[in-house]
Amino acid sequence: MVNRQTLRRLKLLGEVLHSRRDYLVIRAYTVPRLGDKVYNGKGREVGYVSNIFGPVASPYVAVKPAAEAEVVEGEALYVEKS
Repeated sequence: MVNRQTLRRLKLLGEVLHSRRDYLVIRAYTVPRLGDKVYNGKGREVGYVSNIFGPVASPYVAVKPAAEAEVVEGEALYVEKS
């Protein structure tokens, strides 16, 4: 079970464009740091930021998913507020 404090400290990372078994591609609304943990809308960890690429004005983020993570294309993902 996820507590409300966990959800309060998250900010929107972006939307999943591609979901594969070994990586996720996110259209980023905010730029995270490499290694930041990534969470779903329920506050559960789904992976970590492994790469940031693309144009500075609209970057993309590659996420290495956790083994048990189930993420679908179009889903919003979050990172901790810094």
